[in-house]
Amino acid sequence: MALDVRLLGPLEVRVDGGQVAVPRGNATTILALLLDEAGRAVPISGLVAAVYGDDLPLDPETQVQNTVGVLRRQLGAARGRIETVGRAYRFRITEAELDTLRCKAKESEARGLRREGQAEKAAAVLREALDEWRGPALADLPGRAAGAIGRRLDEYRLTLLEQRIDADIDTGRAAGAVEELRQIIAAHDTRQRLVALLMRALHASGRTAEALEAYAALKERLADALGADPDRELVALHTAILRDRPAEPEPPPPAASAVPAMLPRATPRFTGRETEIRALDRFLMDAGAEAGLAAVTGMGGIGKTALAVRWAHRVAHRFPDGQLYFNLRGFDPAAPGATPEDVLGEALAALGAGPVPAGLDERAGLYRTILAQRRVLVLLDNARDAAHVRPLLLTAPGSFTIVTSRDRLVGLDMSEGAEVVHLGPMPEAESEALLARRIGPERAAAHRDAVARIAAACGRLPLALTLVGSWAAADPHLALGELADRLAGAANVLNVLVSTDFASDPRTVFDCSYQLLDERDAFAFRLFGLHPGPDLTPAAMASLMGAPLADALAALEALAEINLVEPLPGGRYSIHDLLRAYAAECFEDEVPDTARRAAALRMLEHYLHAALLAGRRVFDPGRPAPGVHAEDPGPGWFEAEHRVLHGLLRTRAGFQADLRVWQLGRVLAERAVDAAEGDLLEAQSLALTAAERRGDALERLTCLGYMAIGHHRHGHRDAARACADRAADLAARAGGAWPGAFTAYLDALLRDDPAAARRAKTGFREAGDRAWERRAADLADR
Repeated sequence: MALDVRLLGPLEVRVDGGQVAVPRGNATTILALLLDEAGRAVPISGLVAAVYGDDLPLDPETQVQNTVGVLRRQLGAARGRIETVGRAYRFRITEAELDTLRCKAKESEARGLRREGQAEKAAAVLREALDEWRGPALADLPGRAAGAIGRRLDEYRLTLLEQRIDADIDTGRAAGAVEELRQIIAAHDTRQRLVALLMRALHASGRTAEALEAYAALKERLADALGADPDRELVALHTAILRDRPAEPEPPPPAASAVPAMLPRATPRFTGRETEIRALDRFLMDAGAEAGLAAVTGMGGIGKTALAVRWAHRVAHRFPDGQLYFNLRGFDPAAPGATPEDVLGEALAALGAGPVPAGLDERAGLYRTILAQRRVLVLLDNARDAAHVRPLLLTAPGSFTIVTSRDRLVGLDMSEGAEVVHLGPMPEAESEALLARRIGPERAAAHRDAVARIAAACGRLPLALTLVGSWAAADPHLALGELADRLAGAANVLNVLVSTDFASDPRTVFDCSYQLLDERDAFAFRLFGLHPGPDLTPAAMASLMGAPLADALAALEALAEINLVEPLPGGRYSIHDLLRAYAAECFEDEVPDTARRAAALRMLEHYLHAALLAGRRVFDPGRPAPGVHAEDPGPGWFEAEHRVLHGLLRTRAGFQADLRVWQLGRVLAERAVDAAEGDLLEAQSLALTAAERRGDALERLTCLGYMAIGHHRHGHRDAARACADRAADLAARAGGAWPGAFTAYLDALLRDDPAAARRAKTGFREAGDRAWERRAADLADR
């Protein structure tokens, strides 16, 4: 069976001399991807990302499998060439059967001939390679994936063409190369290597003035189009021509002593993150012949390095010239971060560059020169910020750089065009699957509820899930239900999630980010430990800080920049539950008691005043404490702040704070009475605790009365009566019209007594409380 496949022009597949009709669309896209990776396995997830991007159909992997089945049928006698390798496919094909493989073999042969000084033979071999092109590669195929492959292959053709012209100049054919180069440059007018070849050809032909003009024209084009200057090699060539020295042939890039393979070990238990892996696959595909750049960002412990290393191993075969890995230690307070100079020195040593220059610019120039014609993958792990990695970014066509950082790397996105994958907590299913992978699927299946509760208590953070999973795996007799109870019931879950391995301990990981904060931002972070969550507004943070709104907003943005907090729609900010627990520890340990109480009081007053603006003004709260910022509640404020308001009822910060807790509880109760909401009991129980610490009879009787209403709604007759009786005893001690009217209302409600309702109505009128007068009237009219 004879197979002949061609990508360098319209896609052609011939089996035993006959043309194979490949259906256009997804089938041709998948075939092009498999042939582009000839002989290497392509994961199904990578095919899904290339074919569908973000617009996934129902069950996309099955769709890809069905399409592969169609391809096999169309290939007929060659159907066995598409092999299934686990959850991947591989197209088995030889060099003689595929034009791109023949080109690469001839390029390798030509390089060997050049090294032996046989430039004329090298030029002939390169001509044979270039003859494989029948037009633009894959020009007849639609779609982004095929387009990216085609652009990369056509870029490769240009590289081969440059090598062939270089060899021609070496063999005395400089004059003949001039016109060819001018035609090519007309289509690629900022490609510096082409202009360098033109300058050499002109100078070798005795046309030095034209060579200098070519340089000046390129310099102007670069400035206008890219805002850039010619590279060092072109400047050096220009200088040599100015000095009227013979134009030396361009030396090949310094050879590496070995192909680097520096990726760290990938964990075999890596689980989930399929969406993010597909995104990285798509970024690589879209980069095509360009120098690709992607970043993976997220909070400490979210799994950035694990994802990046896993993906790098998956695609390493696409970078035959090597893979480099560097830990930049950008967020390690115990060790200084690796400087770009140090990393470049390490990279040059790994590439066998010989003597390493001293300066940053010189090292960066040599690094890029060595890699200029190579397809390499570089993983820059744990970068501090965009400036930390800029000198290390690759520029070679077909290369790819992936960066991980706790910083959001907005600068790389804006100035370098980086594609960014932001990691958040794992989805529920993936977090439970990660635990199951650690402890064993049978054990996890037998304790599904416990696994789900453990995942929730860990905040679905991979670091915490891996730690707990390791404990459970090491002790087959550990009761998962008891472990789940311990995690869920802990006052501070970080006291349970403790590891002797600092790299696995959440406190240590979080501390790496916290220790780099300045005083203002660190204070704002600690205040998240006071706030009950789940999120807050900049105005609320300003009140907590007792600082101007601009300072609070700047602090929140700084915390978001390094993924300690998460910006939400509507200008709100949230924090991960485990980070909140860590912030609470920092708040308790580092903020003096008086400052803690003052911040708690400002927080209570901020929300109390906003709640009174958003609802009925039940009482006059007086002037807020200094530093409290007014906030316009707006429509839906109570719904947005529901969890915050009820969480605030647990605040303990002294006598004045207890008053604000009771007042907030009363505002919530007034809303719940009319809305018939079901949270009267819990809220008023907390408010009653604060009132009892103060010992005020009126405050206690209102809480008990609201609780009686709550019990009545739930059908708890005895409990309702007990609360009402206690309220009546306190009313006698409090005195005044309102307490008596309130207890009369409770009698009317619990005993269905119209006379008591009328007494309540009269009492409320006397007290001037129109809302409760209306409620009593409604009760009397039943």
